This record gives sequence, C-alpha cells and structure tokens, in this order.
Amino acid sequence: MQANLRIARNSVAMLLLAALLGACQMAGLPSLGGADAAAERGERQSREGDHLAAARSFESAARSAVEADRNTYWLAAAGQWLLGADANAAEAALANVTAPLSAADTRERLRLDTEIALARGDTARAAELLRGISGDDAATLATRARVQFGSLRVADGVASLIARDRLLANADDRLANQRMIVDGIRAAVLRGGDARAPAGADPVLAGWLELGRIIADTQAGALGAQRRLQSWRERYPAHPASESLWKGLAERPVAASDLPHQVALLLPLSGRAASAGSAVRDGFLSAYYDNGSASRPRLKIYDVAARDAPSSYLQALADGNDFVVGPLTREEVAALATLADGRATTLALNFLPDGVQVPDRFYQFALSPEDEARLAARRIVADGRMSGVTLVPQSDWGRRVQAAFAAEFAAAGGQVVDHADYLPSTADFNDLLRRLLRTTGQRGSTPRADAQFIFVAAQPVYGRLIRTQLRFNYASALPMYATSDIYDPAGSGNVDLDGVIFPDMPWVIDPQGASASARDTAERVWPGRNGQFDRLHAFGYDAFRLIVELRRLRAGNSTPLPGVTGRLVVDGQGRVHRELDWAQIVGGRPVPWPQPLAAPPAT
Repeated sequence: MQANLRIARNSVAMLLLAALLGACQMAGLPSLGGADAAAERGERQSREGDHLAAARSFESAARSAVEADRNTYWLAAAGQWLLGADANAAEAALANVTAPLSAADTRERLRLDTEIALARGDTARAAELLRGISGDDAATLATRARVQFGSLRVADGVASLIARDRLLANADDRLANQRMIVDGIRAAVLRGGDARAPAGADPVLAGWLELGRIIADTQAGALGAQRRLQSWRERYPAHPASESLWKGLAERPVAASDLPHQVALLLPLSGRAASAGSAVRDGFLSAYYDNGSASRPRLKIYDVAARDAPSSYLQALADGNDFVVGPLTREEVAALATLADGRATTLALNFLPDGVQVPDRFYQFALSPEDEARLAARRIVADGRMSGVTLVPQSDWGRRVQAAFAAEFAAAGGQVVDHADYLPSTADFNDLLRRLLRTTGQRGSTPRADAQFIFVAAQPVYGRLIRTQLRFNYASALPMYATSDIYDPAGSGNVDLDGVIFPDMPWVIDPQGASASARDTAERVWPGRNGQFDRLHAFGYDAFRLIVELRRLRAGNSTPLPGVTGRLVVDGQGRVHRELDWAQIVGGRPVPWPQPLAAPPAT
C-alpha cells in the first residue's frame, strides 16, 4: 500500500510542478542568445520533457552568465531538478543563489524550498516555508495547493486551485489545472483525507470535491459510478469541470480469475439472531445485484440457526462452493476455523480470538468496536490531547473497548489519568462523573486540569444520559469522544448527543460518497428494512464486495477499497480493517469533524 501511495503522490507532484514551472518559471529568464546558448538549450529540453538535461544546461548557463543573470539561471536549474525528481540536486542548485536577490527571485527561492520539502515528504516544513511567501500568483497557488493536499486539507487545496484557475487564460492550462484538482483530491483520499464538502461550501467547491471523490472511488473499485455522475450533473449543471475529466469513466472490470464459481453465505436466518442475519443477507444481495450480471458467481444461502455453523460449512463444501462467507458470531467463527482446510476461501464475518492459528485462505471481516477504540485513541492524539479519562460499561464489551483504547493511546504517547466503569442498568451517572472529573457539579466548578477529554463507550440510551449529565455538571466543554455505538441514525433524541465526536462508516455519515448508490439500492429493493440494522446491511454489502477484492487487497500495495463501511485494507493475517470518517453531533445530526490542524507528514 505504501508503494501505491508514493506513486499517487509523485504523479500529482510531477503534474503540478510541470504545469507551474513550465508555464511560469521560464517566462522570467533573461533574454537569451550568444553566451546564453546553454540556457536556450535548457528551455528547449524542458519543453521536450528532458528535465534532467535541462537542469544541467541551466547550471552551465549560470556558471558562464553575467552576475545579474546567475540567480535566475540557478533557480531555473533547481526547478528542472525538481521536475526530474532529484530534490538533492535542486537543493544544491539553490545553494548557489546569492544575495542580493530581487523580490521576484526571493519569492521563487522560497517557493522552490517549499517544493523541496514536499518532495521529501516534510509537509510541516513545507507549510512553514509557505507562510513566508506573500501574494498568490499562479505558481504560488499551485504550490500552496500541494501543501494543503499534503496536509490533508482537501477543501483548502481545491479552493487554491479554483483561485488559480481564474489567473489562467489558456484553455490547455485551465484543463491541466482541473486535472490537478481531481488528482490532488484522489491522492489525499488515498491517504485518508476527508473530501466531504464543508458546511456552507459554495457550489463550485462542493462540486469539485464530490466529482473528485467519484473519480477516486471508481478508480479504487467502488460501484455505481454512472449513477453518481448522473446525480452530480443534475445537481451541478453549470459546474466548470470539463467533461473530459470523467468521460469514459467506468467501474474497474473484474478479472474472471478473481471470481469464485459458487459462493455459500452462512447466516442465522431464524431464531433470536434472525433480524441481524437477515440484515446482513439483504446487504449482501444488494451488492450482488449492483454488480453486473457477468461478474456474479452462483449463490447458495444456509441458515446456521437450523443447523450449527460447522455442519453448514461442511454441507457448503459438499455442495461445491469454492468461497464461503460467514458465520457471524465470534464463537461460530472459531469453531469453523478448526475445520477450514483451504479447499474453499473463507471470509468470516467476525474476528478470531487472539492467538488462534489462522488457516490458509481464511479472511476475517468485522464491525469491531475494539478497532474503533483504537481509531479514537489515534485521533485524540492527532487532535493534540495527550491525557484524559475513560468511562465504559461493566461488561465484556466494555472491558475489550477499554483495553484496546488504553493500549493504543499509551503506544501513541498518551496517558489515561483515570478510568471508571458503570453498571449497564444505571441511569444516574452524576456521582460517578463527579468522582471521575473531580468536580462538585456546582456552577463555576471545572473538571480536573489533567483531563483534556473523556472517552466514552456506550450504547445510544446511555450515551445520551452521560452527555446530558455532563452538561448538568458544567463539564460539557470537555471534549467527549466515543465509538459509533453511541449514535443510532434511526433513534430519537440524538440532539442530546450534541458535541460528541465519533468515527462511523460512510453509510451512516456520508450522504454523497461511495455509499450513496448502495443506499439508493437498499431503499429501492428493501423499502421496509429495519433502520436499527442499517450498519449490518452495509456490512453485508461490503462482504460481497470483498469477494472479488481480497486478492488485490492482500497484495499489500494496492489502494484501499472505498466500501460503505469504511476504507478497507487487509493485513498480513487476513484481517480486514476499516478506516472511518469522523463526525460531531450538531443539532442532533452528524457533521464532518475536520482533520487535525497539523496532519502527519506524508510517508
């Protein structure tokens, strides 16, 4: 995966640099001729795309030029070295730039230093250098956008290139600028950037962000490209994006070798777990029918409530299935793993317990609260909050979530300064919160100084009670993080959760991403489905999508699959992990929670 991300970043970098240096820098060269034949040769080589040769020609020109022209030639050489992907040579060229510098040369020197920092993956250093550049010409705006995309400030990067577009008169340059927008969004999304439009975004910015996501998602394997494009064109009929950006965009074809012959789906479809099993089945079938008929394997569904999971698995093998999806509970998955012998590829819909040997051709996919707790720990650190308190229920679920959060938070350098657990039957959290936060609950009292946040594991009813009682105790200003379990999209009273920050799947909190067409299918095919099980419907949808994607994802150097439950990747043990979007409840509804101000540098 890292190799793929480097390729994505480098392709965007070269496109941006080629446009900004080719269009802008050469115009600043002194009049050429005579002793400046080397510079004339460098210009020609640059136009032909031989940037390393051009860099050497400009360096030759700088060495023989009159003093007044040397800095300009050294700057031109540095720009060409960057286009040739040699940041060290570019830095060496800039070392020859000497005072005094004109205002234009000073500006260009600082901009090229910024580009060198970007080329080395030091986004923080690039952002610091960029703050020293005044004004916004076309070249600076392109560099500014690259820094913003590299910092995962996707909307800001797009806004910079929209402003740059207004400075370009040539149609080819404007089309190249539009490609920078789309490629910048794609590269940032690959690294987990949030490309959702911010609240109140103007239609041009919002349209670019959505279009960029459609293209990026489709290239990464998402379904529904044409439906999403049609919807986009209906909502943004006057958008300036050129049709050439999406013309011919098609869903990635599935190779016949990646398709199983027959798939067995093992779920509880009767008994106490029937509602959950049916929701997963319906989501699975939604994706099955969203795929083209040419890429559908045969499907057999087994009710594991009618017979146990191991018996259902053995029957599935006897029936000729070469791919098995399921079962659903951790205990059933552990039992099935003792039988799996590699005759069929298996995608279990839960994780094996730690320490259990993973069979060959055995994959695991789960909506894991522990994974969400780890995501929360990493996000809290990224938000700059290094100490806090936790509150979880007295249950196996609560203990697992607490352990996962505490371990990940400590590994990231954070400190849980206090912890409490509550009885699942309680409704009064006041005394517990006052002890945990060391507050009297009286007006004017403040939570303990060493608590920069509170992390809560709770189902919706308890989450609303805890949030309400934090307000009652004058502690609502303390940032409250949680897992997605706290939010029920179909529930009432979500306004009581206002202020809570949590990760969740795109299906729940992203109205226009890769999950949009999947939700449309669900609403059309399953209009009476129970909203309480929406996340399990999405889980089933992605389970089918993984059937044809597992081989690619297991390779380790591919782009994440933009699923409706998150951006999906597979680790070396066959576990599917989800990267989620972040939201904060405002007015009872989730709104995007912005990326940290200081995003980690690209790697």
